[in-house]
Amino acid sequence: EGVSQGLSFTVVLLVASIPLAMEVVTTTTLALGSKELSSHGAIVARLAAIEDMAGMSILCSDKTGTLTMNQMQIQEQTPIYKKGESQYTLLRYGAMAAKWHEPPRDALDTLTLNAADIKSLDKVEQLFYMPFDPIVKRTES
Repeated sequence: EGVSQGLSFTVVLLVASIPLAMEVVTTTTLALGSKELSSHGAIVARLAAIEDMAGMSILCSDKTGTLTMNQMQIQEQTPIYKKGESQYTLLRYGAMAAKWHEPPRDALDTLTLNAADIKSLDKVEQLFYMPFDPIVKRTES
């Protein structure tokens, strides 16, 4: 009876400690990942950024222009993953998602709105707008 009761108590303690231990395990794993990334020259400002990067499929970066000139630029060759689309149409979609009829809010909006053919959007009516949502990682319009 004493061994059975002791075993039951041990199982209850283990099950109760799992939610508490998960945070410690997650933080420890992210810290180890941060250390590994830093050994490859990456700068990790916050541990949650590692999770954000893990959820990305494509990361677009213009390291040379952004860091040296403090200005983003659109490349001539734009990867297009859907038949019938072009850089022109993609920039129009981006302008619509950036609220083309309002002043730019950040550097990415400025880049997109300056490169897109805004006059071609005169007859477009915006019915819905969802600002950038970091959970779904997109803006909708």
